[in-house]
Amino acid sequence: MQSFLGFSRVLFLFTLVFCICSCGASDDNQQRNAQTDSPDQTIQSNPASDTTNNLASNSGDDQKSPPIANTLRNWQQIKQSGVIRALKLEWEEETSLPRSGTTSLYHIEIFDQFAKKYDLKIEWVTVKDLNQMFSSLDEYKADVIPRHLTITDKREKLVKFTQPLMQDVEVLVAKKGTKIPEESDGITVSVPASTSYIESVTKNFPNWKIDILDRNLNSEEIAEALEKNQITYSILDGQSVKVLASYNKQITSLLNMPDSKQLAWAVNNKNNSLLDKLNEFIAVHHIAQTSRQNRNLDLKSIKEKNLTLRMITRNSPETYFLWRGELMGFEYELMKEFAKQHKVRLEVIVADNYQQMKDLLQSGDGDVIAAGLSRIDERKSEFKFSYRYNRVSELLVANKKSKPVEQLSDLRGRKITVRKSSAFWTTAKNLEDKYGVEVIPADENDPTEILIAQVADKKIDLTIADSNLVSIELRFRDNIITPLTLKENVPYAYAVRENNLQLLGAINAFIKKEYRGTFYNVLKGKYFASKKRLTTYREDRVTSNSTLSPYDQLVKDNARQYQFDWRLITSQMFQESRFNPKASSPAGAKGLMQVLPRTAKELGFFDLENPEQSVAAGVQYLDWTRARFSNNIPLEEKLFFALAAYNAGFGHVRDAQKLAKKMNLRSDKWFDNVEKAMLLLQQPKYYKNTRFGYCRGSEPVNYVREIQQRYLSYVDITH
Repeated sequence: MQSFLGFSRVLFLFTLVFCICSCGASDDNQQRNAQTDSPDQTIQSNPASDTTNNLASNSGDDQKSPPIANTLRNWQQIKQSGVIRALKLEWEEETSLPRSGTTSLYHIEIFDQFAKKYDLKIEWVTVKDLNQMFSSLDEYKADVIPRHLTITDKREKLVKFTQPLMQDVEVLVAKKGTKIPEESDGITVSVPASTSYIESVTKNFPNWKIDILDRNLNSEEIAEALEKNQITYSILDGQSVKVLASYNKQITSLLNMPDSKQLAWAVNNKNNSLLDKLNEFIAVHHIAQTSRQNRNLDLKSIKEKNLTLRMITRNSPETYFLWRGELMGFEYELMKEFAKQHKVRLEVIVADNYQQMKDLLQSGDGDVIAAGLSRIDERKSEFKFSYRYNRVSELLVANKKSKPVEQLSDLRGRKITVRKSSAFWTTAKNLEDKYGVEVIPADENDPTEILIAQVADKKIDLTIADSNLVSIELRFRDNIITPLTLKENVPYAYAVRENNLQLLGAINAFIKKEYRGTFYNVLKGKYFASKKRLTTYREDRVTSNSTLSPYDQLVKDNARQYQFDWRLITSQMFQESRFNPKASSPAGAKGLMQVLPRTAKELGFFDLENPEQSVAAGVQYLDWTRARFSNNIPLEEKLFFALAAYNAGFGHVRDAQKLAKKMNLRSDKWFDNVEKAMLLLQQPKYYKNTRFGYCRGSEPVNYVREIQQRYLSYVDITH
């Protein structure tokens, strides 16, 4: 039996190498999608030479817009068409979970507001570099470049700039430990082609040598090149450096280039009417809020000044998290609806613990705490609390195999671990006084889901958790139980500053309107409805004389096109939907391959309950994730990384690769290496210094392992 299994694995690796070796075109696609920050986001082709392939952004329509001729379109023509075409670099498609927003994302968000104001659908035209961006504008392939372009004399001959939206500085960066160059040093600075950095260096440091990089890199790729000593110095915008510094401690700023730079959008030289309309909009929505400022404003002032409502929360599965490129969470979606009803934009500020949340609110860095906060007496002197918007029970959490706890007296001699700052601390201390339990303070940065994991792994004896979180954890764990309910009807409420009575009143009105209404109940069901853990492998389903699924031929046709083994796709399909074409997930993924409708739409598919469309979308998306990974990853490993990215998002897998390197594990090998790092991304001490933050790492790890195991069985059967 052992030798037979060994043969299966050899055959498996041979099959992978055979399939992937024949897909060189797929690896070429890495240039097309270089370092997009999250895989389940807008996936776009490169339509600079074919505008009929452009992909729509903020429209709920499932129909593609008719092709627009490549002619100059003034404002009236754009308004009549209902479509505005905007240029974007391929690697600027960021749907991440940043602690501070990137400049690219900020400008895209502002431009989205402009489009919504005039009922326009955005049609994004993606290009490879800035040269192609300017030429596309000149050739009328798009109407506007809504990105942070530095205004320079050379560029003003090519385009017309809007009013500046913000100012920034250009910063010389290098790997930590690199010396600051003297004025006379003839250093070599490596920068992407066609950037304004070239003009800055030529003008201010004529003795510096300029190395034009082979391809356009984003800030993260430049940082990686610096870390690997592939280049020594580079230049980035100050805002990019600020975002980079929040999670990458290996890159340092050496000096600021002379003179600050003004950043603006651009239109074709002849399009004065569009320029005027954009300038009108910019004048109203000027960048007073590009960087977070301490403020103590109530809701009316926030609206009048066109500021964001800043929600303070935690990065956790019941509050706010990133899943397959989607921002999710019960608290996040509730507050997003509140912001929508009051016509303000929502900004999320992530705190690591209760003390940070409290400090952020009191210092004016945020406006409301929305983080599943218990309204207990000890906290009422610190904030103004809203009405109750949720009720939970406090449950004792134990390992299923631990000594039974049937009544409170059974707790004598047991140990309960909770954070001092949590509402559970008071409950635990009361149990200590009355029943002789030992209360152990947990690390303040360890969220309750980590304490539950420690109970499951028998690292700690007991903990306390709210019923909402327990309902989530029970989906993924079958070795924990909740033997006792310690408190019932514990109120959750929002917290604001003492003097923000307008905001408090609006929140209370929102709660009265929505609490236990249709929207609220659907949302609560989405995140907290109990579900049994998914069943394991199918039993007695597949025999040597049967097909693997009802869709074998359909899978074969699509897999062949992208050089995948059809049995692997079938294994993945079973993992995703159990071959149910009408399957749907709480996050909105649909069909046999559980693709998000937005992702499918960008790939050109609109009916995910149709097996043909669902399979085609899933295979194309898997090909897209595979193409994102470096050619340095061995061929037989690349597919595992692609599957992990399909499940959890490319950004989380990249975070795990970087963490693996720090742990002296191989970043190009999945099993027993990157998968180990992936599991750690649900612990704050590991995810707090990553770009994409919290990830339930057990999901992609189990996902890849189960697909691989099932695939090996399929290979054995069909060989």
